[in-house]
Amino acid sequence: KMGFILPIVQADHAPYHGYAEGDRIGDHDHALSYIMDHYSEVLPSFRGIEPEDKRAVQFTQCNLCFNHGWFVQAEAPPGAIFTTFREALIRDHRSELSQQDVALYF
Repeated sequence: KMGFILPIVQADHAPYHGYAEGDRIGDHDHALSYIMDHYSEVLPSFRGIEPEDKRAVQFTQCNLCFNHGWFVQAEAPPGAIFTTFREALIRDHRSELSQQDVALYF
């Protein structure tokens, strides 16, 4: 990883997904989520879309934690592959989720 491009949690955003103020976010899902949440202006294609579409993109890119490699290569049992995906669908986004959101991911 190229540490100099990884975001550092700012004081007014801390804590963030378990990262404290001053921590460099090494997990790519959390790093992207942090940028989308707090600095979307640096992502022109994301910045310019409607709020509903932003929510769908953030859901698919930051919340699902689904590993396609594990799935297509049968590298992990179903529980390891689908647990976080299921939790995100049921607990985190039940009222906001549409079939389009899941289809966007796959």
